[in-house]
Amino acid sequence: MATRRKQSGADIDWYLISIDRLKQIGLVVLLVLLGIAGYWFWHNQKGNPRTNAESAIADARQALNSLAASADFNSHRNEFNRAQQKLEEARAHLNATRFLEARDSAVESQTISRAALSGGAELENDAQFLTVEGDVEYQKASSSEWKNADPRTPLVNGDWVKTGSRASAELIFSNGSLYTVGPDALLEIYAAVNPATSQKTNAVQMRVGTVEVATANESSAVRTPGTHVVIESESTTQVGVDKSQQSDIMATRGAASVAPEAGGPAVRVTAGQKVSSNPQGAISPVKQLAMPPALLSPGDNQVFQLSPDLKTELMWDAREGATGYVLQVSRSRLFSTQEINTKRTKTTAVARVTSEGAFYWRVAAIGPDGETGPFSTFRRFRVSGGTKPTSDRTPPPLTMKTPFHVGGQYYTIAGTTESGATVFINDEEVDVESSGAFQKLIALAKVGRNTIVIKAVDAAGNQKVESQTVIVEE
Repeated sequence: MATRRKQSGADIDWYLISIDRLKQIGLVVLLVLLGIAGYWFWHNQKGNPRTNAESAIADARQALNSLAASADFNSHRNEFNRAQQKLEEARAHLNATRFLEARDSAVESQTISRAALSGGAELENDAQFLTVEGDVEYQKASSSEWKNADPRTPLVNGDWVKTGSRASAELIFSNGSLYTVGPDALLEIYAAVNPATSQKTNAVQMRVGTVEVATANESSAVRTPGTHVVIESESTTQVGVDKSQQSDIMATRGAASVAPEAGGPAVRVTAGQKVSSNPQGAISPVKQLAMPPALLSPGDNQVFQLSPDLKTELMWDAREGATGYVLQVSRSRLFSTQEINTKRTKTTAVARVTSEGAFYWRVAAIGPDGETGPFSTFRRFRVSGGTKPTSDRTPPPLTMKTPFHVGGQYYTIAGTTESGATVFINDEEVDVESSGAFQKLIALAKVGRNTIVIKAVDAAGNQKVESQTVIVEE
């Protein structure tokens, strides 16, 4: 028991403490120190990038050995070679102290091996082509042959995609994320399942070119030379890699995080912000760009009648601080080719139209530093080939394809109608190409029978209605 004695005239209180109390205090201090040491070990070792990479490599090696010892190894030689190659890449990254990349390569190797052991179910349809414009090719991971891409062509982890100089493509992943690939691009599908969490990562590895990622209710990723970009849910981000391997990352909706691949703090960018990085992963300061102007005229989907003197005036709102604007007009909603691509100081432009079809246009603002910001959401206008007689009562043709299951709750509804017609799917307007082709990605959350109503309306007001039924299993 401690007793207290105060010295007269002093400002200090002195305490006399028994030996037993000292032992109790020492025990408490020891427990606290042990707790701190345990936390330090967990935080700096278990959460250490090197440790995580080494652990993932060990797991990948074990999975590869299991695949090599399996009874049907001969039927999975391609998967074995791919898994072995990824494991070798992981070791090389580890030796170069690129721990995050080493871990990811190891996880990918393990995913390939585990999927082969289970019959390959996990490797089915990580992504697929949704739209193909121009010269677009793909290469399967187990082959050296490049093939022409078609809509609905399935893609799996390790496959490659490349686009020509006047080409573009849309890739839809199983989580609903839409990757729009620009011209002159080369990328690798990088979807993998983390065996520890059974969670799938949807990503691509950009070698060169541009890609715009629009996510649904889950995040997605893009790997560039030196960086790892995670696009948050309900967000859109543009990622570009030039021939010198420098990367530009610009968020146009929501937000994204950009982290050095070798490890280090991530930089977050929100709508209208941009960062750049070099191949070593050094990230520039965040830069604020000029936001796009609002498009004013013509109204979205407005129809004009073709005539020798037809001129369409395009108008947009002025952005404060903008020194100019970039106007693009295209027959493609992906803008893989442009009828007009020009800089303007005014907020108007007049386009002379000499042929019928659908046209898409968008505008971006140029900031005081001369850098172009993100483009606005496009609008479209249509030019019809002459005035239809008032006696026209013939509905437009409407041919539907079988609904295609992309993955999860997502389905593609596609078909064709006449050029210039307007199409609605479940009362939502759909983009119609100049050829009359259209498609829409829809989410069906209702288990059981779902009815999709498709309506096509021509310039004379005649309409054709079709319906399709999709059975969603629980």
